[in-house]
Amino acid sequence: MVELCKHNKGTEKVVEYLESKNIEYFVANCLDECEICHSKVFIKKDGEIISADTVEELLNKI
Repeated sequence: MVELCKHNKGTEKVVEYLESKNIEYFVANCLDECEICHSKVFIKKDGEIISADTVEELLNKI
């Protein structure tokens, strides 16, 4: 399961990507990762944080 924070700057683009790949996801109000959330684009996948400087870099990691 992929979790996203609705306040993260890249959430909308990541959601579009996940939907296009039929990957199950959940957008949370907050994932309590504010330090990362304000500086990078990130997701939590199976409880593990995956982050990158840009949405494109993050999508390559997913």
